[in-house]
Amino acid sequence: KLMWTNDWSLGHTSAMLNLSSPGLLFVWLDRYHKKGFRGLEYRSRGRPCMKRTRIEPTHCDDEKTIEALKEEIAYLRAENAVLKKLEELKQAKRQQTKKKR
Repeated sequence: KLMWTNDWSLGHTSAMLNLSSPGLLFVWLDRYHKKGFRGLEYRSRGRPCMKRTRIEPTHCDDEKTIEALKEEIAYLRAENAVLKKLEELKQAKRQQTKKKR
């Protein structure tokens, strides 16, 4: 409106409004002539953010029965015992190789 009432050029108007370039004012005027005020509304640009997918647990301990939990504990204890025994055997083998040297 300022440009039309004072009969200013694009360059002069953009300098008076402290715009970065007259091209910006030209784009605004073009949008205004084509779409009216709707063309000047802010619209987000770029790629939209990804939506976070919710990862739900595959199994819940609340659903397991007491028997199933006891079986799982027994299995895990046996697994730990086997791993401890393997570690003991490795250490014994290292001890023997040190004695041979």
